[in-house]
Amino acid sequence: MRKLLTALICTTLAATGMLSAEARTKKNEPDKREVEKFLKELGGEHWVDRMRVRDFCSLKFEGEDGEDDYYHILTGDLKKGGYHIIIYNNVPEYLGFYQVEFEPAEYEEGLIRLDSGDSDGDGDTKYYDVPIPNKGPAPSIRIDGVPAKFVMNPQLEEKSKAGADGTPIIPVVEKEKAASGEVIDYRDWTITIGGKEVTVNAIFVKVEKGKVTIKNAKNGKEAEIPGSALSDADKEYVRRISTK
Repeated sequence: MRKLLTALICTTLAATGMLSAEARTKKNEPDKREVEKFLKELGGEHWVDRMRVRDFCSLKFEGEDGEDDYYHILTGDLKKGGYHIIIYNNVPEYLGFYQVEFEPAEYEEGLIRLDSGDSDGDGDTKYYDVPIPNKGPAPSIRIDGVPAKFVMNPQLEEKSKAGADGTPIIPVVEKEKAASGEVIDYRDWTITIGGKEVTVNAIFVKVEKGKVTIKNAKNGKEAEIPGSALSDADKEYVRRISTK
């Protein structure tokens, strides 16, 4: 109860700009039980039935004022496979999560390392890195070539657009770009199937042998689409982002 009360006080002070640098440099880790309760109440994509939440690590970094700050990472083990990488700031305040296929196994400054389950040529474990930079989680990252979207806490989406002084409260790093400079992000695709036109919000994954693989924003599933089924605008977009 004391920890929850402290978190509520810190949240209030942070929102009013009254949280001192000294208070912010203390490691204010979220309580796992309160995290589970909050995610269940938030619902939607943020809580999966029978998800098991575990403490993972705290990543220290230098804040804009030069003082130590932290991101706190928990993991959500999904019954049907896969994991949520759950990210809190040091208020502590829930920022959101990435859903990944591989288990978070290690961490270093500024990143989480996922165990691929495979070995490299020297017999050592092969890892995939999930960057957690000082500026905050990126809107989208790629793990083994597959995009993973950062699902933000909806309660913070409006706050993140602009704080009281017009600056973002939860800054994020620049979105991933192709070699051409084109942003690789979730967008609406127009696809013609059986003479019927459908629109799907998805992100580009790859193009091979005339077929384009995209990942659905709603359910995270990948689909392989014949290039001929895409609209002219989509074909041009694929051409731009796949040009090396």
